Amino acid sequence: MILLSRLIKSFPPKLLQEEKKVISIKLLKNHQNTAEHEPEQNLKRTDEQIEAMLQGARQEAEAIIEAARSEAEKNYQHINRQREELEHERQAVFEEARQQGFASGVDEGRQSGFEEYRSLIQSAKEVVNSAKHDYQQHIESSERTILNLGMKAAGRILGQVLDQNSEHFLSIVKRALKEAREYREIQLHVNPVHYDLLLSHKEELIMVFPKETDLYIYPDEELSQTSCIIESANGRIEASLDSQLEEIKRRLFEMLESEEQ
Repeated sequence: MILLSRLIKSFPPKLLQEEKKVISIKLLKNHQNTAEHEPEQNLKRTDEQIEAMLQGARQEAEAIIEAARSEAEKNYQHINRQREELEHERQAVFEEARQQGFASGVDEGRQSGFEEYRSLIQSAKEVVNSAKHDYQQHIESSERTILNLGMKAAGRILGQVLDQNSEHFLSIVKRALKEAREYREIQLHVNPVHYDLLLSHKEELIMVFPKETDLYIYPDEELSQTSCIIESANGRIEASLDSQLEEIKRRLFEMLESEEQ
């Protein structure tokens, strides 16, 4: 049984600059003599940084799950103690009824004691079953609620990391471009907040490609600040921290469902 705890808030998106400005789209061609140096090392290093960020989110989720298990075990032990107390009380009432019935020597009294005993047993069973059912429903509801809050918290933390160091977003884009490195013409769409950053690193981005490639960068205010879209004649690639967090969330929910079965 998994129970999750202590979670956090979501981070507000940055406001776009009030002044509108015309952003020119620059075309830069890659020459093979610039693609042979350090880009692979840089790309590997930035990949490791992103993987470390995601690993941190996974570890946080696992810590929450472990704390939930501990809390669930405590609650389950509490219910067992209540059940044992009801059982002791049932036995005491039964013994009292038996003694009263036999002491009077009257069949009606003895029968009444047995009936009271049966009624008490049934009541005890109903109380225990009701407590278990209520406890189970509470656990299942809490697990999903806390897991959702936990993933939002992880997203907020990663978003704050991107705000504090824009180079991390650059590494996300490089990682995505790596998936399209065989294409000859690429359109890269990002939130306007990151447009100037990527434009200033355009040569560095083009060095990801092993052959001459046309790279166009477009601002798109409909995209979140943690995502980018790559389009080419071969198709469309969406990359974001949000999608990776959703994958972690999906796997955690699968874990919940497998343990409930």
